[in-house]
Amino acid sequence: MTPRWQRAAMMPSWIRWLPCSFVYLTVVPDPVPFRRSAWNGLVPWEDALWCDPGDVEDWVERSRHRHPRREAVHAELHAREHYDWMVEVRGARIELFGEMCRRRDLPVPHTVSELLACLAGFGLFDLDHRDTTDDPWVRPLLDRDPMDVLPLSFEERQLEARAQRDDRAVLVAIAIRRLALRTRRRWRRRVVATTLDGLAELTNLPAEQTRVALADLGEIADLGLDWRDRDQRVRLTVPWPDFRLRFPFDELPAPEHAV
Repeated sequence: MTPRWQRAAMMPSWIRWLPCSFVYLTVVPDPVPFRRSAWNGLVPWEDALWCDPGDVEDWVERSRHRHPRREAVHAELHAREHYDWMVEVRGARIELFGEMCRRRDLPVPHTVSELLACLAGFGLFDLDHRDTTDDPWVRPLLDRDPMDVLPLSFEERQLEARAQRDDRAVLVAIAIRRLALRTRRRWRRRVVATTLDGLAELTNLPAEQTRVALADLGEIADLGLDWRDRDQRVRLTVPWPDFRLRFPFDELPAPEHAV
Protein backbone atom coordinates (compact mmCIF):
# COMPACT_ATOMS: atom_id res chain seq x y z
CA MET A 1 0.00 0.00 0.00
CA THR A 2 1.31 3.45 -0.91
CA PRO A 3 1.95 5.45 2.28
CA ARG A 4 0.11 8.71 2.86
CA TRP A 5 2.80 11.31 3.51
CA GLN A 6 2.34 14.17 5.98
CA ARG A 7 4.37 16.65 7.98
CA ALA A 8 5.30 15.51 11.46
CA ALA A 9 4.23 17.69 14.37
CA MET A 10 7.22 19.92 15.04
CA MET A 11 8.31 22.78 17.25
CA PRO A 12 9.01 25.47 14.60
CA SER A 13 12.11 26.73 16.43
CA TRP A 14 14.07 23.62 15.41
CA ILE A 15 14.56 25.28 12.02
CA ARG A 16 17.11 27.56 13.74
CA TRP A 17 19.08 24.68 15.24
CA LEU A 18 19.09 21.77 12.82
CA PRO A 19 20.85 21.33 9.46
CA CYS A 20 18.77 22.23 6.40
CA SER A 21 18.51 18.58 5.34
CA PHE A 22 16.51 17.68 8.45
CA VAL A 23 13.38 18.74 6.53
CA TYR A 24 13.55 15.36 4.77
CA LEU A 25 12.95 13.75 8.15
CA THR A 26 9.89 15.90 8.88
CA VAL A 27 7.91 14.21 6.09
CA VAL A 28 6.57 10.97 7.51
CA PRO A 29 4.12 8.27 6.41
CA ASP A 30 0.82 7.53 8.08
CA PRO A 31 0.51 5.60 10.35
CA VAL A 32 3.28 6.26 12.86
CA PRO A 33 5.48 4.51 13.97
CA PHE A 34 6.88 3.30 10.66
CA ARG A 35 9.86 1.36 9.38
CA ARG A 36 12.95 3.39 8.48
CA SER A 37 12.86 1.74 5.06
CA ALA A 38 9.63 3.66 4.29
CA TRP A 39 11.89 6.67 3.71
CA ASN A 40 14.03 4.85 1.13
CA GLY A 41 13.60 6.48 -2.24
CA LEU A 42 12.49 9.72 -0.58
CA VAL A 43 15.36 10.59 1.74
CA PRO A 44 18.87 11.04 0.24
CA TRP A 45 20.65 9.27 3.06
CA GLU A 46 24.20 10.02 1.89
CA ASP A 47 23.68 13.70 1.08
CA ALA A 48 25.51 16.41 3.01
CA LEU A 49 23.61 18.10 5.84
CA TRP A 50 23.98 21.80 5.09
CA CYS A 51 22.83 23.73 2.04
CA ASP A 52 25.56 24.64 -0.42
CA PRO A 53 25.47 28.42 -1.04
CA GLY A 54 27.11 27.93 -4.42
CA ASP A 55 29.68 30.17 -6.07
CA VAL A 56 29.63 33.89 -5.26
CA GLU A 57 30.03 34.69 -8.97
CA ASP A 58 26.67 33.05 -9.63
CA TRP A 59 25.13 35.35 -7.02
CA VAL A 60 26.73 38.35 -8.74
CA GLU A 61 25.46 37.28 -12.15
CA ARG A 62 21.87 36.82 -10.91
CA SER A 63 22.00 40.21 -9.16
CA ARG A 64 23.18 41.93 -12.34
CA HIS A 65 20.29 40.41 -14.28
CA ARG A 66 17.82 41.87 -11.77
CA HIS A 67 19.19 45.40 -12.02
CA PRO A 68 19.61 47.88 -14.87
CA ARG A 69 23.03 47.91 -16.50
CA ARG A 70 23.80 51.33 -15.01
CA GLU A 71 23.54 49.76 -11.54
CA ALA A 72 25.95 46.89 -12.29
CA VAL A 73 28.56 48.00 -9.73
CA HIS A 74 25.96 48.44 -7.00
CA ALA A 75 24.39 45.06 -7.88
CA GLU A 76 27.74 43.28 -7.59
CA LEU A 77 28.57 44.92 -4.26
CA HIS A 78 25.13 44.03 -2.86
CA ALA A 79 25.44 40.41 -4.02
CA ARG A 80 28.91 39.94 -2.51
CA GLU A 81 27.86 41.50 0.82
CA HIS A 82 24.71 39.35 0.90
CA TYR A 83 26.71 36.22 0.12
CA ASP A 84 29.33 36.93 2.80
CA TRP A 85 26.63 37.56 5.41
CA MET A 86 24.78 34.38 4.52
CA VAL A 87 27.97 32.29 4.67
CA GLU A 88 28.82 33.82 8.06
CA VAL A 89 25.39 32.98 9.48
CA ARG A 90 25.59 29.46 8.02
CA GLY A 91 29.05 28.92 9.51
CA ALA A 92 27.88 30.05 12.95
CA ARG A 93 24.96 27.60 12.78
CA ILE A 94 27.23 24.71 11.79
CA GLU A 95 29.57 25.45 14.70
CA LEU A 96 26.71 25.82 17.19
CA PHE A 97 25.09 22.54 16.17
CA GLY A 98 28.44 20.79 16.42
CA GLU A 99 28.92 22.22 19.91
CA MET A 100 25.53 20.87 21.01
CA CYS A 101 26.55 17.42 19.73
CA ARG A 102 29.88 17.56 21.58
CA ARG A 103 28.17 18.55 24.84
CA ARG A 104 25.94 15.49 24.52
CA ASP A 105 28.88 13.23 23.56
CA LEU A 106 27.25 12.55 20.20
CA PRO A 107 29.28 12.21 16.98
CA VAL A 108 28.86 15.29 14.78
CA PRO A 109 26.91 14.00 11.74
CA HIS A 110 27.91 14.65 8.14
CA THR A 111 25.20 12.80 6.19
CA VAL A 112 21.42 12.58 6.48
CA SER A 113 21.71 8.99 7.67
CA GLU A 114 24.07 10.05 10.47
CA LEU A 115 21.74 12.96 11.28
CA LEU A 116 18.85 10.61 12.04
CA ALA A 117 21.00 8.70 14.53
CA CYS A 118 22.18 12.00 16.04
CA LEU A 119 18.64 13.34 16.46
CA ALA A 120 17.63 10.06 18.07
CA GLY A 121 20.48 10.67 20.53
CA PHE A 122 18.96 14.07 21.34
CA GLY A 123 15.55 12.46 21.84
CA LEU A 124 13.89 13.91 18.72
CA PHE A 125 13.29 10.45 17.23
CA ASP A 126 12.62 7.12 18.88
CA LEU A 127 14.33 4.27 17.00
CA ASP A 128 13.06 0.87 18.11
CA HIS A 129 15.58 -1.85 17.17
CA ARG A 130 13.93 -4.67 19.10
CA ASP A 131 13.11 -6.92 16.16
CA THR A 132 15.75 -5.73 13.69
CA THR A 133 18.90 -3.62 13.74
CA ASP A 134 18.82 -2.76 10.04
CA ASP A 135 15.27 -1.45 9.73
CA PRO A 136 14.06 -0.03 13.08
CA TRP A 137 10.63 1.36 13.83
CA VAL A 138 10.72 5.18 13.78
CA ARG A 139 8.63 7.57 15.87
CA PRO A 140 9.26 11.33 15.44
CA LEU A 141 9.28 13.48 18.58
CA LEU A 142 10.01 16.81 16.89
CA ASP A 143 7.35 18.65 18.89
CA ARG A 144 9.68 18.77 21.90
CA ASP A 145 10.96 22.20 22.94
CA PRO A 146 14.67 22.88 22.22
CA MET A 147 15.00 24.16 25.80
CA ASP A 148 13.90 20.72 27.05
CA VAL A 149 16.30 18.89 24.75
CA LEU A 150 19.50 20.84 24.16
CA PRO A 151 22.32 21.14 26.73
CA LEU A 152 22.10 24.93 27.01
CA SER A 153 23.77 27.20 29.52
CA PHE A 154 21.71 29.67 31.56
CA GLU A 155 22.63 32.52 29.21
CA GLU A 156 21.86 30.38 26.15
CA ARG A 157 18.44 29.51 27.58
CA GLN A 158 17.67 33.21 27.93
CA LEU A 159 18.68 33.81 24.32
CA GLU A 160 16.59 30.85 23.16
CA ALA A 161 13.51 32.12 25.01
CA ARG A 162 13.89 35.48 23.26
CA ALA A 163 14.47 33.79 19.90
CA GLN A 164 11.35 31.66 20.33
CA ARG A 165 9.33 34.80 21.01
CA ASP A 166 10.70 36.23 17.76
CA ASP A 167 9.82 32.97 15.98
CA ARG A 168 6.20 33.29 17.11
CA ALA A 169 6.07 36.88 15.86
CA VAL A 170 7.24 35.73 12.42
CA LEU A 171 4.69 32.89 12.34
CA VAL A 172 1.87 35.33 13.15
CA ALA A 173 3.23 37.78 10.57
CA ILE A 174 3.13 35.06 7.90
CA ALA A 175 -0.53 34.37 8.72
CA ILE A 176 -1.37 38.09 8.63
CA ARG A 177 0.36 38.51 5.27
CA ARG A 178 -1.73 35.69 3.83
CA LEU A 179 -4.93 37.25 5.18
CA ALA A 180 -3.92 40.68 3.89
CA LEU A 181 -3.38 39.30 0.38
CA ARG A 182 -7.09 38.47 0.27
CA THR A 183 -8.22 41.97 1.18
CA ARG A 184 -8.97 44.92 -1.05
CA ARG A 185 -5.89 46.61 -2.45
CA ARG A 186 -5.13 49.96 -0.87
CA TRP A 187 -2.18 52.25 -1.22
CA ARG A 188 0.33 51.75 1.58
CA ARG A 189 -1.96 49.79 3.89
CA ARG A 190 -4.38 46.89 4.03
CA VAL A 191 -6.99 46.19 6.68
CA VAL A 192 -7.54 42.69 8.12
CA ALA A 193 -10.45 41.86 10.43
CA THR A 194 -9.96 38.64 12.37
CA THR A 195 -10.20 37.12 15.84
CA LEU A 196 -7.55 36.13 18.33
CA ASP A 197 -8.72 32.51 18.30
CA GLY A 198 -8.84 32.43 14.51
CA LEU A 199 -5.31 33.77 14.21
CA ALA A 200 -4.10 31.35 16.89
CA GLU A 201 -5.59 28.46 14.92
CA LEU A 202 -3.85 29.58 11.73
CA THR A 203 -0.48 29.68 13.47
CA ASN A 204 -0.93 26.64 15.75
CA LEU A 205 -0.06 28.83 18.72
CA PRO A 206 -1.86 29.30 22.03
CA ALA A 207 -4.06 32.40 22.12
CA GLU A 208 -1.94 34.21 24.72
CA GLN A 209 1.26 33.66 22.73
CA THR A 210 -0.54 34.96 19.65
CA ARG A 211 -1.58 38.07 21.56
CA VAL A 212 2.02 38.73 22.64
CA ALA A 213 3.23 38.19 19.06
CA LEU A 214 0.71 40.75 17.80
CA ALA A 215 1.96 43.26 20.35
CA ASP A 216 5.56 42.60 19.26
CA LEU A 217 4.61 43.11 15.61
CA GLY A 218 2.95 46.37 16.56
CA GLU A 219 6.35 47.58 17.78
CA ILE A 220 8.74 46.09 15.23
CA ALA A 221 6.62 46.13 12.06
CA ASP A 222 4.31 49.10 12.59
CA LEU A 223 1.24 46.85 12.66
CA GLY A 224 -1.88 48.74 13.76
CA LEU A 225 -4.02 46.94 16.40
CA ASP A 226 -7.61 47.86 17.19
CA TRP A 227 -9.02 45.39 19.75
CA ARG A 228 -12.78 44.90 20.13
CA ASP A 229 -15.22 42.63 22.02
CA ARG A 230 -13.06 42.25 25.13
CA ASP A 231 -9.94 41.80 23.06
CA GLN A 232 -11.29 38.91 21.00
CA ARG A 233 -11.89 40.59 17.65
CA VAL A 234 -9.09 42.67 16.21
CA ARG A 235 -8.77 45.02 13.26
CA LEU A 236 -5.24 45.00 11.87
CA THR A 237 -3.86 47.85 9.78
CA VAL A 238 -1.00 46.34 7.78
CA PRO A 239 1.66 48.61 6.25
CA TRP A 240 1.84 47.52 2.61
CA PRO A 241 3.91 46.48 0.72
CA ASP A 242 6.59 46.81 3.42
CA PHE A 243 5.01 44.07 5.54
CA ARG A 244 4.78 41.68 2.58
CA LEU A 245 8.43 42.29 1.67
CA ARG A 246 9.59 41.83 5.25
CA PHE A 247 7.74 38.53 5.76
CA PRO A 248 7.69 36.82 2.35
CA PHE A 249 8.13 33.27 3.74
CA ASP A 250 5.57 30.47 3.68
CA GLU A 251 7.00 29.03 6.90
CA LEU A 252 9.67 29.92 9.42
CA PRO A 253 12.98 30.01 7.49
CA ALA A 254 16.42 28.85 8.54
CA PRO A 255 18.47 31.90 9.60
CA GLU A 256 20.77 31.91 6.55
CA HIS A 257 17.73 31.75 4.25
CA ALA A 258 16.17 34.76 5.98
CA VAL A 259 19.24 36.93 5.28
